[in-house]
Amino acid sequence: MPVLSYKFSIIDPISGKEVDDTSQFISSVCWRGQTSMLLAASSSGNIKFLEMV
Repeated sequence: MPVLSYKFSIIDPISGKEVDDTSQFISSVCWRGQTSMLLAASSSGNIKFLEMV
């Protein structure tokens, strides 16, 4: 059972619609213990700052 789950949205540049690409994966995660912020990067180069609440 995962502790945290987040789905990166992937927008097709041609159609502008969201697509479900199962080949994408999280390539990096960084978390500092004294904060509730998490940095996650996808294999397509998207970077998100997430706040764990």
